[in-house]
Amino acid sequence: MFWIVVGCLVVAALLFVVPPLLQRKAKAEVERAALNVSIYKNQLQELEDDLANGDISQEYYDGSREEIQRRLLEDTAVAQSDIRDGSKGLNAGVAVVTAAAVPVLAVTLYFNLGSLEAMNPEQQMAQQAASPHGDETDMAAQIEMMVGRLAQRLQDNPQDIEGWVMLGRSMSVLGRYDEAVQAYENAIRFAGNDPNVLTDYADALAMAGNQSLEGKPLELLQKALSIDPNNQKALWLIGTALFERGDFAGAIEHWSHLLDQLPPGSEDADVMRANIKEAESYRQRQLAGEFGPVPPQQSLPEVQAETQTATAPAQISGRVSLAAGLRDKLSPDATLFVFARAVNGPPMPLAIVRARAGELPLEFNLDESMAMMPSMSLANFNQVVVGARISESGNAMPQSGDLQGMTEAVAVGTDGLEIVIDSVVP
Repeated sequence: MFWIVVGCLVVAALLFVVPPLLQRKAKAEVERAALNVSIYKNQLQELEDDLANGDISQEYYDGSREEIQRRLLEDTAVAQSDIRDGSKGLNAGVAVVTAAAVPVLAVTLYFNLGSLEAMNPEQQMAQQAASPHGDETDMAAQIEMMVGRLAQRLQDNPQDIEGWVMLGRSMSVLGRYDEAVQAYENAIRFAGNDPNVLTDYADALAMAGNQSLEGKPLELLQKALSIDPNNQKALWLIGTALFERGDFAGAIEHWSHLLDQLPPGSEDADVMRANIKEAESYRQRQLAGEFGPVPPQQSLPEVQAETQTATAPAQISGRVSLAAGLRDKLSPDATLFVFARAVNGPPMPLAIVRARAGELPLEFNLDESMAMMPSMSLANFNQVVVGARISESGNAMPQSGDLQGMTEAVAVGTDGLEIVIDSVVP
């Protein structure tokens, strides 16, 4: 019964979110996603029955369940590449990503947040029965509720990189782009320069900034493309930005590279070919002088340094070193995290920096601009605990074998703090 709710939620959420962004019929994709949910639900039930009857081992059950979940998420994301006209690329891109994100969001939130109680299925089915055609306001409220649960989970588990990425995508679906930007910033703080996260971050920044890709969004897209030259979303968005700027040759170059990656004869390839043709038409008219001088093909603009505020931020500075007895356990390429958190409060870091363990001993500075959430920064607390941890895996979550060191409670504003990494996580 729960999966019926999920299917209904996926369909209704798509009908609620996508049409205002892009007037396009997507009924077939929605129905296919709902059908897949039903099929995979049956497979999961069969697995559970086999485990209960003793026909399969727990290890086999766990592996099979993970594979079913993975296939379901892959199938619900198949329709994410609906590419539109270049002059309207940003809005269309948002609609495409939204159409793919809503079903993935609904299913992934279930797998990540847990059980049937996550969405109170009895209440949901009663609401569906009372209003068989669905109510857009109620459906929006349900999406808000799921996102709220995810945000609460991240407060308790703030180093969950995948959780921050999911929250960013969820906020984008809801049109809350400022909050999406904040979530992606947190993801990048822990994940580093992941090209997919950088691209989604740039998209959210653009939507939060009046749908303009100029400035930092464009710089982030270029950075993503330098890491992954075949990143399709980055190629599409950069080409769109260059088209709108009047750099038609640059747009053609990026879109042509994207076209090479699309399945020949697919609808996406046909649309992209039409966009390239239109850009070439504009380029020829530009060369003929119809649009004035031809702008140079230029590199993406550098991000300007942020202007410092008049008021000094709340901060803590000091030095991290490694105890002599642990030096034989140090891998220079391991990841070093330095963080501050409240003495009495949630485990979410109030500020955090990331570096290579090979940089030890390291001078550090933590300030309120490094907060993962505006309401949880160094400026909100008088005393904090400061720690440092070395992770071989690069995972921000503490793991057995990590090296770490913690201070006692110190006052915000402390300078010259000494942290010694002198213990091993059991």
